[in-house]
Amino acid sequence: MASEKAGRGGRILSEVLVFLKRGLSNTWRRLLILGRCFVIFFHHLRLRRAWRLLGKRVHLAFEGGEVNPMLAGEVKDSLNAAHALLAQKNRQLQAIALLREKIRASRSREAPPPPGPGAPGETAPPADQEAASAALGEGGPPQP
Repeated sequence: MASEKAGRGGRILSEVLVFLKRGLSNTWRRLLILGRCFVIFFHHLRLRRAWRLLGKRVHLAFEGGEVNPMLAGEVKDSLNAAHALLAQKNRQLQAIALLREKIRASRSREAPPPPGPGAPGETAPPADQEAASAALGEGGPPQP
């Protein structure tokens, strides 16, 4: 009878410790998500600036008599910079999605999903990035 109470007490303590571990892990993940949201915010500001500069350079190329301003060197550089910023922003969004999946998995007591092709640190094929940016409504200059 005494050993039964001790075993039940140990089991309760074990459950409490598992709950605390899971809560602390999810809190840390939420803080990581918050940090990545700040990074996305600054990427978005830089992306809007890049689209603005691209539009300005296209306009100046038209005024300069360029038939196809997208072939001008400055315009190409601006376009490449904007696409690089968009790719960085999409990588941050994929990392946030991965963290959210880990939080969801820890709530339902499942194992977290294995890292797939969209995991941070891996480069996804360009078609996946275009599909992701189209799904997010990004990929072009901001609409008025």
